[in-house]
Amino acid sequence: MRNKILLRITGLLAAALLLVVMMSGCSVKAEENRNDERLSSDNIIITETGEVLEKEELTPTEPEAPQEEKESEAVQTPEQADEPEPEATAIPENIAPDMSKVVEPEQEQIITEEDHTEPQGNDLQLVFLGDSIFDTYRDGTGIPYRTAEQCEADMYNLAIGGTCAALDTYDPLGSEEWSSRSMVGVVKAIEGKISTDIFANDAAKRIFDNPNVDFTKTDYFIVEYGTNDFFNCIPLDSEGEIYNLKTYAGALRYAVGALQEVAPDATVILCSPAYARFFDGTWMIGDGNSVNNGFGTLFDYVGICQYVAKSEQTLFLNAYLDLGIDGYTAEEYLEDGVHLTDAGRQLYADTLAKMILKHEETKNN
Repeated sequence: MRNKILLRITGLLAAALLLVVMMSGCSVKAEENRNDERLSSDNIIITETGEVLEKEELTPTEPEAPQEEKESEAVQTPEQADEPEPEATAIPENIAPDMSKVVEPEQEQIITEEDHTEPQGNDLQLVFLGDSIFDTYRDGTGIPYRTAEQCEADMYNLAIGGTCAALDTYDPLGSEEWSSRSMVGVVKAIEGKISTDIFANDAAKRIFDNPNVDFTKTDYFIVEYGTNDFFNCIPLDSEGEIYNLKTYAGALRYAVGALQEVAPDATVILCSPAYARFFDGTWMIGDGNSVNNGFGTLFDYVGICQYVAKSEQTLFLNAYLDLGIDGYTAEEYLEDGVHLTDAGRQLYADTLAKMILKHEETKNN
Protein backbone atom coordinates (compact mmCIF):
# COMPACT_ATOMS: atom_id res chain seq x y z
CA MET A 1 0.00 0.00 0.00
CA ARG A 2 2.77 2.36 0.94
CA ASN A 3 4.68 1.56 -2.23
CA LYS A 4 1.64 2.46 -4.36
CA ILE A 5 1.37 5.82 -2.69
CA LEU A 6 5.06 6.59 -3.34
CA LEU A 7 4.72 5.53 -6.93
CA ARG A 8 1.76 7.84 -7.38
CA ILE A 9 3.60 10.78 -5.86
CA THR A 10 6.59 10.17 -8.08
CA GLY A 11 4.36 10.17 -11.15
CA LEU A 12 2.78 13.42 -10.13
CA LEU A 13 6.18 15.05 -9.63
CA ALA A 14 7.33 13.83 -13.02
CA ALA A 15 4.21 15.18 -14.62
CA ALA A 16 4.69 18.54 -12.88
CA LEU A 17 8.32 18.68 -13.98
CA LEU A 18 7.33 17.89 -17.55
CA LEU A 19 4.70 20.61 -17.43
CA VAL A 20 7.26 23.15 -16.24
CA VAL A 21 9.67 22.17 -18.99
CA MET A 22 6.97 22.46 -21.62
CA MET A 23 5.85 25.89 -20.40
CA SER A 24 9.41 27.15 -20.43
CA GLY A 25 9.86 26.01 -24.02
CA CYS A 26 6.66 27.73 -25.15
CA SER A 27 7.80 30.98 -23.55
CA VAL A 28 11.09 30.90 -25.40
CA LYS A 29 9.33 30.12 -28.68
CA ALA A 30 6.90 32.97 -28.14
CA GLU A 31 9.77 35.39 -27.51
CA GLU A 32 11.46 34.23 -30.71
CA ASN A 33 8.23 34.76 -32.63
CA ARG A 34 7.92 38.29 -31.23
CA ASN A 35 11.48 39.06 -32.26
CA ASP A 36 10.82 37.75 -35.75
CA GLU A 37 7.68 39.86 -35.98
CA ARG A 38 9.62 42.94 -34.79
CA LEU A 39 12.28 42.35 -37.45
CA SER A 40 9.62 41.86 -40.09
CA SER A 41 7.82 45.08 -39.11
CA ASP A 42 11.07 47.00 -39.34
CA ASN A 43 11.46 45.80 -42.91
CA ILE A 44 8.02 46.79 -44.20
CA ILE A 45 6.29 50.05 -45.18
CA ILE A 46 2.56 50.59 -44.87
CA THR A 47 1.38 53.19 -47.37
CA GLU A 48 -1.45 55.73 -46.88
CA THR A 49 -3.72 53.47 -48.88
CA GLY A 50 -3.01 50.54 -46.56
CA GLU A 51 -0.76 48.70 -48.99
CA VAL A 52 2.08 46.80 -47.30
CA LEU A 53 5.42 47.07 -49.11
CA GLU A 54 8.67 45.40 -48.21
CA LYS A 55 11.68 47.66 -47.91
CA GLU A 56 14.57 47.06 -50.29
CA GLU A 57 17.60 45.63 -48.70
CA LEU A 58 19.96 48.41 -47.71
CA THR A 59 23.42 48.28 -49.16
CA PRO A 60 26.32 50.40 -48.04
CA THR A 61 27.04 53.39 -50.39
CA GLU A 62 30.34 55.00 -51.18
CA PRO A 63 30.89 58.42 -49.59
CA GLU A 64 30.10 61.43 -51.88
CA ALA A 65 33.10 62.84 -53.66
CA PRO A 66 34.41 66.14 -52.30
CA GLN A 67 33.20 69.31 -54.08
CA GLU A 68 36.64 70.12 -55.45
CA GLU A 69 36.84 66.75 -57.18
CA LYS A 70 33.42 67.30 -58.77
CA GLU A 71 34.42 70.69 -60.09
CA SER A 72 37.66 69.32 -61.49
CA GLU A 73 35.68 66.79 -63.48
CA ALA A 74 33.68 69.65 -65.10
CA VAL A 75 36.67 71.73 -66.18
CA GLN A 76 36.53 72.57 -69.91
CA THR A 77 39.37 71.93 -72.25
CA PRO A 78 40.95 75.00 -73.90
CA GLU A 79 39.18 74.11 -77.14
CA GLN A 80 35.82 73.99 -75.38
CA ALA A 81 36.47 77.25 -73.53
CA ASP A 82 37.09 79.09 -76.79
CA GLU A 83 33.77 78.03 -78.25
CA PRO A 84 30.98 80.61 -77.75
CA GLU A 85 27.97 79.50 -75.79
CA PRO A 86 24.91 79.06 -77.97
CA GLU A 87 22.51 82.00 -77.68
CA ALA A 88 18.87 81.49 -76.89
CA THR A 89 16.62 81.97 -79.88
CA ALA A 90 14.74 85.24 -79.58
CA ILE A 91 11.05 84.96 -80.33
CA PRO A 92 9.53 88.31 -81.32
CA GLU A 93 6.37 89.22 -79.48
CA ASN A 94 4.79 90.71 -82.59
CA ILE A 95 5.69 89.67 -86.10
CA ALA A 96 5.00 92.58 -88.45
CA PRO A 97 2.91 91.91 -91.54
CA ASP A 98 4.75 91.65 -94.85
CA MET A 99 4.92 95.10 -96.51
CA SER A 100 4.36 93.42 -99.88
CA LYS A 101 0.78 92.80 -98.75
CA VAL A 102 0.11 96.48 -98.10
CA VAL A 103 -1.80 98.17 -100.91
CA GLU A 104 -0.97 101.86 -101.15
CA PRO A 105 -4.17 103.79 -101.91
CA GLU A 106 -4.25 106.19 -104.85
CA GLN A 107 -6.42 109.25 -105.41
CA GLU A 108 -7.33 111.38 -108.39
CA GLN A 109 -6.06 114.94 -108.20
CA ILE A 110 -8.56 117.81 -108.08
CA ILE A 111 -7.37 121.23 -109.33
CA THR A 112 -9.48 124.40 -109.37
CA GLU A 113 -8.86 128.13 -109.51
CA GLU A 114 -8.20 128.15 -105.77
CA ASP A 115 -4.81 126.62 -106.50
CA HIS A 116 -2.81 129.85 -106.54
CA THR A 117 0.03 130.28 -108.98
CA GLU A 118 0.22 134.08 -108.80
CA PRO A 119 0.89 136.46 -105.89
CA GLN A 120 -2.31 137.67 -104.20
CA GLY A 121 -0.81 140.70 -102.45
CA ASN A 122 -1.05 139.37 -98.88
CA ASP A 123 1.53 140.13 -96.21
CA LEU A 124 2.46 136.49 -95.53
CA GLN A 125 3.77 133.99 -98.07
CA LEU A 126 3.36 130.26 -97.42
CA VAL A 127 5.14 127.62 -99.52
CA PHE A 128 3.98 124.01 -99.16
CA LEU A 129 6.18 120.99 -99.91
CA GLY A 130 4.71 117.54 -99.47
CA ASP A 131 3.04 114.45 -100.89
CA SER A 132 -0.58 113.66 -101.74
CA ILE A 133 -1.80 114.92 -98.36
CA PHE A 134 -1.16 118.43 -99.73
CA ASP A 135 -1.30 117.69 -103.47
CA THR A 136 -4.52 115.76 -104.11
CA TYR A 137 -7.00 118.48 -103.24
CA ARG A 138 -5.85 121.63 -105.00
CA ASP A 139 -9.21 123.32 -104.50
CA GLY A 140 -11.13 125.17 -101.83
CA THR A 141 -11.08 122.09 -99.57
CA GLY A 142 -7.32 121.46 -99.69
CA ILE A 143 -5.11 121.91 -96.65
CA PRO A 144 -2.83 124.54 -98.27
CA TYR A 145 -5.78 126.67 -99.41
CA ARG A 146 -7.66 126.49 -96.12
CA THR A 147 -4.51 127.26 -94.13
CA ALA A 148 -3.71 130.29 -96.31
CA GLU A 149 -7.27 131.56 -96.01
CA GLN A 150 -7.12 131.53 -92.22
CA CYS A 151 -3.68 133.18 -92.21
CA GLU A 152 -4.60 135.69 -94.95
CA ALA A 153 -1.50 134.65 -96.85
CA ASP A 154 -0.31 134.03 -100.39
CA MET A 155 0.08 130.31 -100.96
CA TYR A 156 2.20 128.25 -103.36
CA ASN A 157 1.70 124.51 -103.35
CA LEU A 158 4.75 122.54 -104.54
CA ALA A 159 3.50 119.19 -103.21
CA ILE A 160 3.69 116.15 -105.51
CA GLY A 161 1.62 113.05 -104.75
CA GLY A 162 3.42 109.75 -104.28
CA THR A 163 6.82 111.29 -103.56
CA CYS A 164 9.23 110.69 -100.70
CA ALA A 165 11.41 113.10 -98.80
CA ALA A 166 14.51 111.03 -99.61
CA LEU A 167 16.05 109.82 -102.83
CA ASP A 168 15.61 106.26 -103.99
CA THR A 169 18.56 103.90 -103.69
CA TYR A 170 19.51 104.19 -107.37
CA ASP A 171 18.76 107.88 -107.92
CA PRO A 172 21.80 109.78 -109.27
CA LEU A 173 23.17 112.58 -107.09
CA GLY A 174 24.65 114.83 -109.78
CA SER A 175 22.66 117.94 -110.75
CA GLU A 176 23.13 117.38 -114.50
CA GLU A 177 21.59 113.91 -114.45
CA TRP A 178 19.10 114.69 -111.69
CA SER A 179 15.79 112.81 -112.08
CA SER A 180 14.20 112.63 -108.63
CA ARG A 181 10.93 114.48 -107.94
CA SER A 182 11.35 113.84 -104.23
CA MET A 183 11.45 116.59 -101.61
CA VAL A 184 15.18 116.90 -102.22
CA GLY A 185 14.44 117.51 -105.92
CA VAL A 186 11.81 120.15 -105.09
CA VAL A 187 14.25 121.93 -102.77
CA LYS A 188 16.97 121.89 -105.43
CA ALA A 189 14.48 123.39 -107.91
CA ILE A 190 13.70 126.14 -105.39
CA GLU A 191 17.44 126.76 -105.13
CA GLY A 192 17.68 126.87 -108.92
CA LYS A 193 20.21 124.04 -109.01
CA ILE A 194 18.34 121.65 -111.33
CA SER A 195 16.13 121.88 -114.39
CA THR A 196 12.39 121.99 -113.72
CA ASP A 197 11.71 119.77 -116.74
CA ILE A 198 11.45 116.71 -114.48
CA PHE A 199 8.25 118.29 -113.06
CA ALA A 200 6.60 118.58 -116.48
CA ASN A 201 3.58 116.52 -115.41
CA ASP A 202 3.21 118.16 -112.00
CA ALA A 203 1.20 121.22 -111.01
CA ALA A 204 4.30 122.48 -109.22
CA LYS A 205 6.01 123.27 -112.56
CA ARG A 206 3.67 126.21 -113.17
CA ILE A 207 4.92 127.76 -109.95
CA PHE A 208 8.59 126.97 -110.58
CA ASP A 209 8.42 128.59 -114.01
CA ASN A 210 6.47 131.67 -112.91
CA PRO A 211 8.83 134.68 -112.75
CA ASN A 212 6.41 136.47 -110.41
CA VAL A 213 7.00 133.88 -107.65
CA ASP A 214 9.91 134.85 -105.42
CA PHE A 215 10.84 132.11 -102.95
CA THR A 216 13.23 134.46 -101.12
CA LYS A 217 10.17 136.32 -99.78
CA THR A 218 8.75 133.21 -98.15
CA ASP A 219 7.66 133.55 -94.53
CA TYR A 220 6.87 129.87 -93.90
CA PHE A 221 8.02 126.68 -95.63
CA ILE A 222 5.60 123.92 -94.58
CA VAL A 223 7.25 120.55 -95.23
CA GLU A 224 5.16 117.36 -94.99
CA TYR A 225 6.68 113.98 -95.93
CA GLY A 226 7.18 110.54 -94.49
CA THR A 227 4.25 108.31 -95.39
CA ASN A 228 5.69 107.41 -98.82
CA ASP A 229 9.15 107.05 -97.27
CA PHE A 230 7.56 104.41 -95.06
CA PHE A 231 5.79 102.72 -98.00
CA ASN A 232 9.05 102.68 -100.01
CA CYS A 233 11.13 101.37 -97.08
CA ILE A 234 13.46 104.38 -96.94
CA PRO A 235 15.99 104.04 -94.08
CA LEU A 236 15.25 106.27 -91.11
CA ASP A 237 18.76 107.65 -90.61
CA SER A 238 22.43 106.90 -91.22
CA GLU A 239 24.87 106.87 -88.32
CA GLY A 240 27.90 109.03 -89.05
CA GLU A 241 26.37 110.41 -92.27
CA ILE A 242 23.69 112.82 -91.10
CA TYR A 243 23.12 114.39 -94.54
CA ASN A 244 22.66 111.12 -96.40
CA LEU A 245 19.98 112.09 -98.95
CA LYS A 246 18.86 108.48 -99.23
CA THR A 247 17.63 108.44 -95.64
CA TYR A 248 14.51 110.15 -94.27
CA ALA A 249 16.39 112.13 -91.61
CA GLY A 250 19.26 113.08 -93.92
CA ALA A 251 16.85 114.45 -96.55
CA LEU A 252 14.98 116.48 -93.94
CA ARG A 253 18.21 117.96 -92.58
CA TYR A 254 19.30 118.93 -96.08
CA ALA A 255 15.93 120.56 -96.84
CA VAL A 256 15.89 122.65 -93.66
CA GLY A 257 19.39 124.00 -94.27
CA ALA A 258 18.83 124.72 -97.97
CA LEU A 259 15.47 126.46 -97.46
CA GLN A 260 16.91 128.66 -94.73
CA GLU A 261 19.64 129.72 -97.15
CA VAL A 262 17.05 130.60 -99.81
CA ALA A 263 14.99 132.70 -97.36
CA PRO A 264 17.02 133.41 -94.20
CA ASP A 265 14.06 135.06 -92.44
CA ALA A 266 11.68 132.20 -93.19
CA THR A 267 10.38 129.75 -90.59
CA VAL A 268 10.41 126.06 -91.48
CA ILE A 269 7.61 123.85 -90.17
CA LEU A 270 8.24 120.10 -90.33
CA CYS A 271 4.97 118.14 -90.36
CA SER A 272 5.12 114.48 -89.44
CA PRO A 273 3.08 111.75 -91.17
CA ALA A 274 -0.47 111.50 -89.88
CA TYR A 275 -1.98 108.37 -88.36
CA ALA A 276 -2.78 105.74 -91.01
CA ARG A 277 -4.35 102.31 -91.44
CA PHE A 278 -3.05 99.75 -93.92
CA PHE A 279 -5.04 97.27 -96.01
CA ASP A 280 -4.22 94.36 -98.30
CA GLY A 281 -6.97 95.37 -100.69
CA THR A 282 -9.75 93.85 -98.64
CA TRP A 283 -8.80 93.53 -95.00
CA MET A 284 -7.04 95.85 -92.61
CA ILE A 285 -3.68 94.32 -91.66
CA GLY A 286 -2.50 96.95 -89.19
CA ASP A 287 -1.89 100.64 -88.61
CA GLY A 288 0.95 103.09 -88.12
CA ASN A 289 1.68 101.63 -84.71
CA SER A 290 2.02 98.00 -85.74
CA VAL A 291 3.03 97.52 -89.40
CA ASN A 292 6.83 97.47 -89.72
CA ASN A 293 8.64 97.99 -93.04
CA GLY A 294 11.95 96.58 -91.82
CA PHE A 295 13.27 99.95 -90.65
CA GLY A 296 10.41 100.76 -88.33
CA THR A 297 6.74 101.61 -88.07
CA LEU A 298 5.14 104.79 -89.42
CA PHE A 299 5.27 106.09 -85.85
CA ASP A 300 9.06 105.66 -85.93
CA TYR A 301 9.16 108.03 -88.91
CA VAL A 302 7.15 110.48 -86.82
CA GLY A 303 9.80 110.25 -84.11
CA ILE A 304 12.62 110.89 -86.59
CA CYS A 305 10.81 113.93 -87.99
CA GLN A 306 10.39 115.32 -84.48
CA TYR A 307 14.05 114.62 -83.70
CA VAL A 308 15.24 116.51 -86.78
CA ALA A 309 12.88 119.43 -86.04
CA LYS A 310 14.33 119.73 -82.56
CA SER A 311 17.96 119.41 -83.63
CA GLU A 312 17.52 121.86 -86.55
CA GLN A 313 15.41 124.22 -84.40
CA THR A 314 12.34 124.32 -86.62
CA LEU A 315 8.68 124.31 -85.69
CA PHE A 316 7.11 120.85 -85.56
CA LEU A 317 3.54 119.76 -86.21
CA ASN A 318 2.93 116.26 -84.88
CA ALA A 319 0.15 115.33 -87.29
CA TYR A 320 0.16 111.80 -85.92
CA LEU A 321 -0.81 112.73 -82.37
CA ASP A 322 -2.02 116.34 -82.35
CA LEU A 323 -4.88 116.01 -84.85
CA GLY A 324 -6.80 113.51 -82.76
CA ILE A 325 -6.88 110.94 -85.58
CA ASP A 326 -6.53 107.39 -84.28
CA GLY A 327 -8.19 103.99 -84.38
CA TYR A 328 -11.36 105.39 -82.83
CA THR A 329 -11.77 108.39 -85.17
CA ALA A 330 -10.30 106.94 -88.38
CA GLU A 331 -13.71 106.39 -89.98
CA GLU A 332 -14.48 110.10 -89.66
CA TYR A 333 -11.12 111.54 -90.73
CA LEU A 334 -9.58 109.01 -93.16
CA GLU A 335 -10.98 108.23 -96.63
CA ASP A 336 -8.98 105.11 -97.39
CA GLY A 337 -6.81 104.62 -94.34
CA VAL A 338 -4.21 107.20 -95.47
CA HIS A 339 -5.78 110.21 -97.20
CA LEU A 340 -7.91 112.67 -95.25
CA THR A 341 -11.62 113.26 -95.57
CA ASP A 342 -12.98 116.79 -95.85
CA ALA A 343 -13.30 116.86 -92.06
CA GLY A 344 -9.75 115.58 -91.72
CA ARG A 345 -8.38 118.24 -94.06
CA GLN A 346 -10.24 120.95 -92.18
CA LEU A 347 -8.84 119.64 -88.90
CA TYR A 348 -5.30 119.65 -90.32
CA ALA A 349 -5.64 123.19 -91.74
CA ASP A 350 -7.08 124.52 -88.48
CA THR A 351 -4.20 123.07 -86.48
CA LEU A 352 -1.56 124.35 -88.90
CA ALA A 353 -3.07 127.84 -89.17
CA LYS A 354 -3.30 128.10 -85.41
CA MET A 355 0.42 127.26 -85.12
CA ILE A 356 1.40 129.87 -87.73
CA LEU A 357 -0.76 132.62 -86.23
CA LYS A 358 0.54 131.91 -82.75
CA HIS A 359 4.11 132.07 -83.99
CA GLU A 360 3.38 135.37 -85.78
CA GLU A 361 1.99 136.80 -82.59
CA THR A 362 5.12 135.70 -80.70
CA LYS A 363 7.41 137.26 -83.32
CA ASN A 364 5.54 140.57 -83.24
CA ASN A 365 5.74 140.76 -79.47
